Amino acid sequence: MKKFKRLSCVLLAALTALSVAGCGESDKAESKANEKTNNTESKYVGASTEFDGDITGKITVLTNRTDLVDTDLKRYAEVFEQKYPGTEVEYLPMEDYESDTSILFTVGELGDLCLIPASVAPSEFKTYFEPLGTDDSLADDYMQEALVADTYDGIVYGLPSGCNVSGIAYNKRVFHDAGIDTLPQTEEEFLDALQKIKDNTSAIPYYTNYHDTWALGQWQAYVSGVSGDSDYINNKMCSEKDPFADGKPSYKVYKLLYDVVEQGFCESDPATSNWEQSKEMINDGKIACMAVGSWAVSQFKAAGSKADDIGYMPFPVTAEDGKLYQSLSTDYAYAIPNSAKNKPTARAFMDFLVNESDYADTQGMISIVRGSEYPDFLKAFESIDLVANNAATVDNKGKWTNVNKASELDLDKGSQYQVDLIDTALGQSHRGHKSLEDVMAEWNEKWADGIYQVESESGK
Repeated sequence: MKKFKRLSCVLLAALTALSVAGCGESDKAESKANEKTNNTESKYVGASTEFDGDITGKITVLTNRTDLVDTDLKRYAEVFEQKYPGTEVEYLPMEDYESDTSILFTVGELGDLCLIPASVAPSEFKTYFEPLGTDDSLADDYMQEALVADTYDGIVYGLPSGCNVSGIAYNKRVFHDAGIDTLPQTEEEFLDALQKIKDNTSAIPYYTNYHDTWALGQWQAYVSGVSGDSDYINNKMCSEKDPFADGKPSYKVYKLLYDVVEQGFCESDPATSNWEQSKEMINDGKIACMAVGSWAVSQFKAAGSKADDIGYMPFPVTAEDGKLYQSLSTDYAYAIPNSAKNKPTARAFMDFLVNESDYADTQGMISIVRGSEYPDFLKAFESIDLVANNAATVDNKGKWTNVNKASELDLDKGSQYQVDLIDTALGQSHRGHKSLEDVMAEWNEKWADGIYQVESESGK
């Protein structure tokens, strides 16, 4: 998991730098743009005419990747500056992006190119960012599933830097040594594979990362894929009184976790698990597999000398129609603030990062560019339909998040209720549960209470 420290005096200095940025080459570029008639038709219907103008001058780019500023990001800037002589790219790294950008929002200084913070609701996109075009006009060039999260009323305001899928990281050598020739495609096949690993190797078949509660939140990401329905999370589950009933997507996901633990395939003492140590252990073949997003694969590969042993498989739970789907989520999306001083150059650099740079590939993500090849470790996903959550309707705006919070389940962040599920499977639950059905019944009750609270507060 990516972790960054809070930016302090550096951010204050950056505020001054951003204000000054409007007085140099970017002002000249904007002046030139204003002198143009701006009657050139945009490639994308609905795109801002503010992008018309000369690609020149300096731009300031906000980024959360403090770890890449002096390496990959520097390389991209240099290639772009060579492609467009007279341009200059300056990065403003944010060690705590969400917190630091909230300060920049208050003073209206978000640079020329930024990443859309998670705190900005889709209905607020047009308040802060320039439109990039309609989702229909962009769909020929980009995966439409990848545009959903940064679209509002059919207008796209951000282009994701890449896409992650939710599957299972595994050690290929351990699976081979256990006699597993094909990757499991169903719950039963997955449990059979773990049994073979337990019987034929010394590796821990499955590692829960129970101690680092956030890791249990990874399981919630599987629900949309198992539903096979892009509308399920934000427009159906948010109003569903019993989403954990037997046979429903959430039940099927969490039943697999329960079965894995109850059948003795996890570490002997989950309470002592350690996320950082687990990276080394799966690299070394001491752990066979873990439930985690595809973003973690690069970390597992870098954690030891056996990077080639790390693989990534689809989550092995089928939807109601018997097909295997996988959840797709987008990484931070590039956006051009309304307050940007040099919008033509910012748009050109955004296009360069998305269409020409190798950022998505080096970070183990799927490029949003239509027709792009998947990274080698995600080849098993190429033939599988990916499910990205559609934005909530006006009536359901923010409802899933509010119900999740009001219910106290906090499933997407990792919570004590997911810990309790594992404790129940181990026979050690402090809540006194005796079965999976008891846990799911409690979760249904709490979810229904959450819906009642949210709807009461909204007057519905």
